[in-house]
Amino acid sequence: MVSVKLFGTFRLDSGIKELELDISSIKKLLPLIMDEVKRRDPETELTIKDLKGCIFSLNGKQVGINAKLKDGDVLYLVPAVAGG
Repeated sequence: MVSVKLFGTFRLDSGIKELELDISSIKKLLPLIMDEVKRRDPETELTIKDLKGCIFSLNGKQVGINAKLKDGDVLYLVPAVAGG
């Protein structure tokens, strides 16, 4: 199982703090997160594009969307933040 932790606006908008999933890649994970978000809140404004634009931290190292996942991994999804 992979532990997936959501932060920032993702957590606030989705109501999801953490998921435990048996999944092999981030690409396959994102649609599952969206399905769960929509199940919890059919009116959500969160989109798959929002998820794809986030920062992925796998076991403490930043990775891209094509990263593979394995049993015991911890993946953090952090929304990219910009300011001025």
